[in-house]
Amino acid sequence: MHKRLKTAEPPDIPGFPKDWRDKIKADLADQLAAGGTLYGIRSDGAYIARTRDGDRVIKMPEREPA
Repeated sequence: MHKRLKTAEPPDIPGFPKDWRDKIKADLADQLAAGGTLYGIRSDGAYIARTRDGDRVIKMPEREPA
């Protein structure tokens, strides 16, 4: 499997404040602290559910060869 390289941040969006990325990260952290669950897919293809108690990782099912 390829090692994922860190990519450059996307350019700023015209009309958005310069710290919009930090505001989004803070909002997501607040949602976790309030007991919310965030869902996503890691770079290795595993589905994750992140809560304030930690991450729950659910691997994708094996694919049948084509």
